[in-house]
Amino acid sequence: MEIGHPALAGEVWPVIGVRVGREAGRGLWAASWRPGPFVVLEDVVLPCTWPELEGIARIAVGASRARVYVRELDAAGSFLVLCLRGAPGALRVEGPLSPVAELLAGRARAAALHVAAVHRAAGRTGQAQVWRGRARQILKARRSARRGRSVRTASAGLPSLGHRR
Repeated sequence: MEIGHPALAGEVWPVIGVRVGREAGRGLWAASWRPGPFVVLEDVVLPCTWPELEGIARIAVGASRARVYVRELDAAGSFLVLCLRGAPGALRVEGPLSPVAELLAGRARAAALHVAAVHRAAGRTGQAQVWRGRARQILKARRSARRGRSVRTASAGLPSLGHRR
């Protein structure tokens, strides 16, 4: 469990819609970007730590072929959070990311800017500048991806055996 996630404290935090399937006895059993049987669209919060947020942003802009996962943020299961492979209780989000990639990159940038605003409000201008720089990195990566410099566009979605054009 991520201690101190802003969503747990009731703060507004960027979310993205993921279709999930839950059962009372089994908990979370399915996650997908696209519609499917027995799955319901839910708002899933983005992570608030930089390593996970950066990983999600890199996937969204096409700089990484890693998969996106979802897990419960708290013991009650009231919040779901996007995460990377290896997180405890993580379930892979199935389906193509392309239709939501631009939105996911924008939400990751919004989360970084939100953290910067929190630091600025607390008087930590140095940390605020660091987080604004991170948000700028995401913006630049989005622009680069639009110009065709992403793993996804270089290989047209096919395995490229480590080669980029």
